[in-house]
Amino acid sequence: MKKLLVLLVLVAGCGYGASRGVDYYNYEINTPVSNHSEPVPFTVQLGEGADQVGSDLQDKHLIRSQDFFDLYTKMTGTRADIQAGDFVLNRNMTMPQIVEQLRHGKVDQKVVQVPEGIPAKFIAQSLEQAGFAKAQEYLDAEKDPAWTSQYDFLAGKPANRDLEGYLYPDTYSLNKGAGVRDLIKVQLDQLAKAFTPAMRQAVTQPTPARPAMSVDQVLILASLVDREVNKADERPRVCGLYYNRLKIGMKLEVDATILYAEGRLKGDIGPDDLNLNSPYNTRKFAGLPPGPIGNPTASAIQGCVNPEKNDFLFYFTDKNGSTHFEVTFEQFANDMNKYGVSGG
Repeated sequence: MKKLLVLLVLVAGCGYGASRGVDYYNYEINTPVSNHSEPVPFTVQLGEGADQVGSDLQDKHLIRSQDFFDLYTKMTGTRADIQAGDFVLNRNMTMPQIVEQLRHGKVDQKVVQVPEGIPAKFIAQSLEQAGFAKAQEYLDAEKDPAWTSQYDFLAGKPANRDLEGYLYPDTYSLNKGAGVRDLIKVQLDQLAKAFTPAMRQAVTQPTPARPAMSVDQVLILASLVDREVNKADERPRVCGLYYNRLKIGMKLEVDATILYAEGRLKGDIGPDDLNLNSPYNTRKFAGLPPGPIGNPTASAIQGCVNPEKNDFLFYFTDKNGSTHFEVTFEQFANDMNKYGVSGG
């Protein structure tokens, strides 16, 4: 209570101190912890009070200060309105948005986490391991051609392909009793938000950094980018490099495409793998593979819509996890000798 009184003095004081206090209060209440979307599963237990909820919110880095949460909920009279249940909150939400969600959100829900960047086969396995649904049920549902007529951005997807590349990875909150089709629908809905209509229109026009592309081609390329680089700020650069390779007919040489063709998520690539006679083998065949090799994140999609304009043709990850980019093969070979290669 003493901390709350101090905060009230800051807010209710007079003169310059009052102005600074109000500014500080507004900052704590109306400025999210993060500018980026970071979904966080959050549970309010039955009988749990607002004090404990505030402590849990601070522990999960959804708010900066439990004290300001206490102050806000007392001033707004919302402390008693918080409901028990499972929620998906986000670090880019303001405190009023979080409180509103806890007051009015659907509480009879379950949280489903879809891993980033991986193929549908492995999404399905993770869903089965989590007890959400049988893996084959999910795979059968995402192969249903009826989805195409429900979303305009699926119109350019070849009819003989399933939804690989379009199953947006995120943390979802679904009603209890929801099944695989409900999950797929919210994944497609979320892709429509991440890959906006404006972005989908923009990719059809060339820029200095890339040619005109279709939505499907961007998702194919973004799925490669997601598997090749983990840092979001490097994705526009590596995608610019891929566009450079495509422009001159150079092979993309992404080992993850071979793993996809072999039904693997990870593992070593040997001589036999390099000679695999599959259109997904980008070490053997130039151009894009015939479909996505995973389901890309927003940063990978954005990186391929708005790639960095550069002259790079080569890159590698060193033993410390840093990615190096080079224009010539000679620079590439010299840097690998100098810094070493990840896994080497």
